Amino acid sequence: MIRVLIIAASVVFARGLASLLAEDDRLEAIDIRSDGGAASAHPDVILASGMALDENTFDAVPVVLLSDEPFDGWDHAGRVRAWLPLSAAPNEIAAAIVAANEGLTVITPAQSEAMFEAPRMTQRATGLSEPLSPRESQVLRMLAEGLGNKEIAWQLGISDHTVKFHVASILGKLGASTRTEAVAVGLRRGLVPI
Repeated sequence: MIRVLIIAASVVFARGLASLLAEDDRLEAIDIRSDGGAASAHPDVILASGMALDENTFDAVPVVLLSDEPFDGWDHAGRVRAWLPLSAAPNEIAAAIVAANEGLTVITPAQSEAMFEAPRMTQRATGLSEPLSPRESQVLRMLAEGLGNKEIAWQLGISDHTVKFHVASILGKLGASTRTEAVAVGLRRGLVPI
């Protein structure tokens, strides 16, 4: 049984969360707090909503955060294992608590899309007619490091011919006529880290 401390700005909301947890045999709400203070028993996971935690509230205990507010700058970011919207379904909250107890971090589909779509959006924003493939991006970065075809082939475990093919594709997609120009275009468009 996973012991859960519920901390919320409203006692009524905290009780509602406790009743949701009571429906899951894996979870037990051991205490409810509306003041952010310490609990009477040591929890396995903290379910927090609407308020920051006291600095002394079980420093090593993972947190599942229910909030629609921006997460930037929250003091306990390293402890948060899931950040769910207030509209999260009871089974989503329960799954996040179980995952947090196991040391896992949970992200919502919207958070995943934001994290993994960002690199693709960067390539689209660069004005490329066709984005570079992951391998082409890797070869472009190696070109920026000044590596030749043989060095790139050796490091990637591919043939010289394959490297030449990737370089030709990169030149075409970036509208460059030389390797140096391709690197310069890649730098300007944010495809090569500085």
